[in-house]
Amino acid sequence: MRIVVLLILVASAVAQTGTASVDDLSSRAQQAYESNHLDEAAQLYAEALKLRPDWPQGWWARGMIAYEQDQYPECRDALTRMVQLDPSAAPGFALLGLCEFRTKQYDLAFEHLKKGHMLVPVREGGGPLLDMADYHLALLLNRQGAFEVAQEVLVRVALKVRDKPDMYVGAGLASLRMATLPEEVPAKQKDIVTMAGKTFWDLVTQAPPQAEADFKALLLKYPRSPNVHYYYGTYLASHHPEQCAQQFLQELRISPDSVPARVQLALRYIVDAKLTLALKYAREAVALSPESVGAQLALAETLRAQGKDEPALAAFLEAKRLDPVSPKIRLYLVNEYRALGRVDDMRREQSEYERLKSDQQNWP
Repeated sequence: MRIVVLLILVASAVAQTGTASVDDLSSRAQQAYESNHLDEAAQLYAEALKLRPDWPQGWWARGMIAYEQDQYPECRDALTRMVQLDPSAAPGFALLGLCEFRTKQYDLAFEHLKKGHMLVPVREGGGPLLDMADYHLALLLNRQGAFEVAQEVLVRVALKVRDKPDMYVGAGLASLRMATLPEEVPAKQKDIVTMAGKTFWDLVTQAPPQAEADFKALLLKYPRSPNVHYYYGTYLASHHPEQCAQQFLQELRISPDSVPARVQLALRYIVDAKLTLALKYAREAVALSPESVGAQLALAETLRAQGKDEPALAAFLEAKRLDPVSPKIRLYLVNEYRALGRVDDMRREQSEYERLKSDQQNWP
């Protein structure tokens, strides 16, 4: 997928260099770019960068031209230099991550797309480039199995780009908890994934009746497909919570080993004060997946609701071991240590919570 992004005007920045030849080359490169002579523009920027290799705007321009020509390794190398020179440049990290995504360097792409995302406050618009970068960040989060975080990022994208059918597949994969990339989806699954993605998009951007109609169509066509009932249950948990448990139970009939459905049932039954049932499903979730943070947290919350603070603390600590950088888990520990009267431990976790929250500004 190509992205047409306006090249940053660099003449004013070059004027500060005091190098007339760089100024001349930059001006000629900009004219060539505006005339759609991309090869000539790239060559002129390359010549300018030989004279001024510490010029971040020049590396950005060189990388942007390479991206528009589908020359992703060249774009990657130019943007790597750019962000080294300007580590606060969100567009630079975004474009670098997109180039690495194209070259299938997914681990590097994730780190750089995440960095670009975190440099832009949630309430500020990042423009088309940052929106596209966030979409690809969500794809990589989904590939890692971080489905809920991927959905949170996709909500931000959907609210800004609104109608974007070519993003439905990515949203559908996260909604159906399929840890793969869009191009890897088998042909026979494209329809259900696209329907689930459209449902997600309409849920974010349209009035509630449209999303309800989408869910009904999805359930009617694919009543026995894994995670369809789970998906609907998560929607009901937010909008009609008294109805959600039946959907999670139905999911267990289709997917007997579903850990997420058990976690959701445990959390729902805590609210309904059905603590015996909550503990049953929480323990089953942990037994099926001891390394699941969600399962450990569900068990901890259930035990705490039963007044069993020491066992609850052990489960919260296990969740912290599995995810040591989560601010949310540190906050759970603050409350648990407070309940146990362990003031020093409470203060330590409060300090860690504040540090991690600061380190992860603008992150879901």
